[in-house]
Parts: sequence; C-alpha cells; structure tokens
Amino acid sequence: MKRMVLTLFLSMSWLTACGVEMPAPTLIPEPTQIPTPEVTMTPERPFEIKLAEDSMKDPYGVAINSLGHIYVSDAGKNRVLIFDAESNLLAKWDAQGSAEGEFDTLGFGGLAIDLNDNVFVVHNGNYRVQKFDKDGKFILQWGSEGTGDGQFVRAIGIAVDADGNVYVTDDGNPFVQKFDNDGNFLMKFGGEGSGGGKFKHATGIAVDPQGNIFVADYETQHVQKFDASGSFIKAWKMGEDIGFPGTPEGIAVDTDGNVYVTDYDLGRLQVFNNDGNFLWGLGSKKTLDNPFKRPTAIAFGNGKIYVVNQSGAKVSVVDFP
Repeated sequence: MKRMVLTLFLSMSWLTACGVEMPAPTLIPEPTQIPTPEVTMTPERPFEIKLAEDSMKDPYGVAINSLGHIYVSDAGKNRVLIFDAESNLLAKWDAQGSAEGEFDTLGFGGLAIDLNDNVFVVHNGNYRVQKFDKDGKFILQWGSEGTGDGQFVRAIGIAVDADGNVYVTDDGNPFVQKFDNDGNFLMKFGGEGSGGGKFKHATGIAVDPQGNIFVADYETQHVQKFDASGSFIKAWKMGEDIGFPGTPEGIAVDTDGNVYVTDYDLGRLQVFNNDGNFLWGLGSKKTLDNPFKRPTAIAFGNGKIYVVNQSGAKVSVVDFP
C-alpha cells in the first residue's frame, strides 16, 4: 500500500510540473476498524507455589479439592504434593515402588479430583491409574501394559466429569478411554490420525458441565471437541490470534464452558469460548516478566487460576482478568 501511494504522489507531482491542472483528490473514508482482542496480558505480581528445600522436579499435573487444597504431581520425583491455599506444604505421598499406593515413574502423568475429593493419579511407569481418598489412603487401581481396552502404553492426561467418570489420554495408544469411578472400562474413541477426531499426541483433557470433552493434541497443535458419546464436533488450531502456531499441552474448562489451554512452547495461556473462538491470552515467551515457562496442567480454585510450570519447578497462581 505504501508503495502505491508513493507512486501516485510522484505521478501527480510530475503532471503538475508540466502544467497539467489536476482535479482535487476525492477523500476516501477510512474503513471501519474491527477491534482485535487483547492477546497478551501480564498478571500483577503472580503468586508462586514452590519448595525452598527439596524442590520439585518436572511437575506436571494439578487439581484442587473442595477444601481448596492444591494437589501437584511432582513427576520428576515420583510423588504427589499437597499444599494449602497459602502454599504451605501439608503432605507428601512419596512411597516409592510398584505396590499399591506407591510410585516409581510418574513421567508426564496428570491427576484429577472428583466431587467426593477422591484423587486419581496417572502412574505411567506401571501402566495404571491409582485412586486415593483426599488424605492419601489407597482405594483401588486399574490398568496394565498394552493397547487393549483398559490398558495403557503412555498415559498422560486425566479428567473427571460431573458423574465421576474418568477419562485418560495416552500418546502411545491414541485413544481416549473412559472408565467409571471404580475403573471399569466404559468406552474409547479416537485412533491414529491428524484431526477429525483422531490423535497423534494427545495430552490434556477436560470435560465441561454439559459433558463435552476437550482434548489437546501436542503434535498436531489442535484442540478437539467431542460430545459425551465421543463423537467428534470440531477442532481448532492454537496460536491463530498471534499468527504463530502454538503447542497445546494442558486443558481445563470453567463453569461457563470457556476452554483454557496452555501453550507449552510459547509460554502462554489461551482462553477460548466453548466453540473454539479466541477470547484472551495471558503471558508471552518474549516478555521478561512472563509467569509461565513450559506450562502444563491447569486448575481452578480459591478464586484463582493455577498453572504448573514444568521448567522452573513451580505453580503460577494468577487472578482471573
């Protein structure tokens, strides 16, 4: 556009110099500007949960129970940590091994909490999910190695719906599996592919109040939406608001059905409405005071947003805008 304006100006100047009288230019009104959403905001003084001693290593999952207690899967040290709302450490579930209630390889495993405050922990080293009460008492477990129903290869994400059903993603076996609250297999959906209800590297998963299921796919850089029966509804790309592809990792849905997704590579939190339309973003890899660095799981509680940072070994606690 600048090049065209400059050419027009030079042409008019040359004609005037040659004695050619030019008519007054017609003013063209400026087009109506469509406001664009605020894509990057920085929270004021983000609060952080971290350990001064025996610091976390590669934390991944986070969930909050009815008492406001924050549960974090400290994957690199194969344990679950529990904090109160003021970030005081309340307990550690750190028994090492493969027996009931023990952990040996959490890896990229998440955790989730149901309405009765039961805690479900992905334990991908033993290809299982373990269920505990809020105090860490072992209740039950399910899973084994394999690609069959109720089996896992590399389970990662986990979510619980309003009825207590449990959903698990597995990037080594590209299906979402659904279980009841006692670990009985109910159904699965997905399969190998790059969209349209298929998965390449499914990570985060969340369920909205209406039972719709949202799955983040790290490799295809899409978020996909399914109905309660696992039928594909739609998909959308990450990072389109800034014109740069994002990498979805963790996902959560608030009570209004808005979908929150962490961008693992760009260090952002992006928020969409239930149909995938971008609403707002928080953080930026290019911002020095960005609270997020390799963000993974997200949880809501105590009137705050909790985001796990795998790099930096901390949980960022930010206000809703």
